[in-house]
Amino acid sequence: MNTPTAMHPDTDVESAPDAASLPDAASLPDAALLTDAALLGALERGFELRHAADSRLVRLAAEVVQRSRSSLGPDGLASRFGSTSAAVLLADVGRITAAEGQRLCRVAEATADRVTLLGERMPPAFPVVADAVSAAIIPIDSANHIVMALTQASPRAQRDDLDAAELALVTFALESPADMVRALAARWRDALDVDGIEQREGLLVERRSLRRSILANGMKRYRLDLDPVGSAYLDAAIDAQVGQAIRAPHFHESDHGAPDADATDPDPVPDSRTLAQIAADAVVELARHAISCDGASVPLPSATVVVRMTLDSLLSGLGEAQIDGIEQPISARTARHLAADAHLIPAVLNGMGEVLDFGVSRRLFSKAQRLALAERDGGCAVAGCARPPSHTEAHHLRWWSHDGATDLANGILLCIKHHHTVHRDGWGIEVIDNVPWFTPPSSVDVRHRPRRGGRPPVPTVRRE
Repeated sequence: MNTPTAMHPDTDVESAPDAASLPDAASLPDAALLTDAALLGALERGFELRHAADSRLVRLAAEVVQRSRSSLGPDGLASRFGSTSAAVLLADVGRITAAEGQRLCRVAEATADRVTLLGERMPPAFPVVADAVSAAIIPIDSANHIVMALTQASPRAQRDDLDAAELALVTFALESPADMVRALAARWRDALDVDGIEQREGLLVERRSLRRSILANGMKRYRLDLDPVGSAYLDAAIDAQVGQAIRAPHFHESDHGAPDADATDPDPVPDSRTLAQIAADAVVELARHAISCDGASVPLPSATVVVRMTLDSLLSGLGEAQIDGIEQPISARTARHLAADAHLIPAVLNGMGEVLDFGVSRRLFSKAQRLALAERDGGCAVAGCARPPSHTEAHHLRWWSHDGATDLANGILLCIKHHHTVHRDGWGIEVIDNVPWFTPPSSVDVRHRPRRGGRPPVPTVRRE
C-alpha cells in the first residue's frame, strides 16, 4: 500500500497520468461487452484518470485564486471576467456547481505554495494533502474534508498534533471512501480542539428548522434540519419501526443466528414497501400516536439511543461523545445531561459491565452482545453501508452448527442484503484487533485485497 510518507514535496502534477490523454469516448469499448472483472478494471482506470484530471484542475484553480486575490481589486482575473470570486469563475468556465467551485478553491489554496508579504515562498499549509493530491492518489472530496476539519481545529491545536492528524487522515483516505474520511476528519477535529466542541454543537442547535411546502403534484414536502441530539431521538424512533418491518417477513435462515421461518404461517406476505416508504409511514405513525394517546406513553417498538464516550470524558465532562447512527460528535457535557433519559444507554468504553461471551451453549446473540457489536461495527459492518444497528442482525462468522461460538470474536452485524451477498459470493470475514476485514472473491478482486469494515479508527492525541 502506498503511504503519504513515500510522497515527495517536489512531485509535480504533470507526473501523474496526463488528463489530456483521456481516451475519446468513441474509442472506448462497449461497456456491455465487458466481463465483470474487465468492467471493474476499467472503472479503476477511469477513476485514476479522473483523479489525475482533478489534480491538474487544483493546480490551475490555485493560479486562478492567486490572480483573483482581493488586493488586486478590479484588476483581478475574476473581476475582469465579470465573476464575483474565483470560485464563481471556475463554476462559469467549467459549468459546475458553485459548491464544487468552492471545493476546488479551498483545496487549491490549502495545497499551493504560499508567498509572504515580502515575496518569500513557503510550503503549503497542508503539505501531506498537497503531495497526495499532486500524485492523484486521493480524490478531491477527501482532500476537502481533511482541509476543512483541520482548518477548524488549527486555531487551538498544537502544530505537531495537526501534522499527525493530517498524515493519519491522508493514509486513511488512500483506501477509504470520501464519506468515511469526512466522518474520521470530524473526529480528529474534535480530538484536536476539545474546547471548540460545545461551540460547534451550539451552532448546530441554532440552525435547526422545519420547512413545509406544497408540491405541484399535491404532495407535501417537509424539510427538517436537526442537530445531532434531536436527530438521534428521531432516528431511533424511525429505525425501530423500520427494523421491525424489515424483520417481519419470515426469511428462512438455517443458521447464522437468525430464526427459522414460522411453521404456523405457511404463506407469509412480504412487505412490498420500500425502505423510504416504511420510514415515511413510521413518521406518520409517530404523529398518530401523539394525537391519539393521552401522553403518558407512546406504544412504539423498543427504541433506544446509544451514546458512547470514554470513562475520562464521563467523569470530567470534557471531550466528545458519539451517538449511534449520528456522524457529528456531541460534547461530553451534553452526553452527561442526556444520561438521565430512560431511553438512552450510555456505553462507557472499556467497561460494559456484563458477561458478553456465551460460548457454544447459546445460539442467538444477547442484547448486551448486540450492543457491543454495534459499538465495534457501527451498524452493518460493510464499509460504505449506512444501515444502522436496528436494521441489522448479529451473525456468526463460523456457523453455530459447526462449533462456531456465540461470542463477540465470532459475531458481526450485517444488514440482510450484505448478509446474503457475503454468503452467496463467498466473501471472507476476519476480525483483527477489533476491526472487521472483508476479503472479496476472485469475481470481485483477483488480488483478494482485504477491505476494512466497521467504524473508522479512533483518533489518539497525546495530552501533556
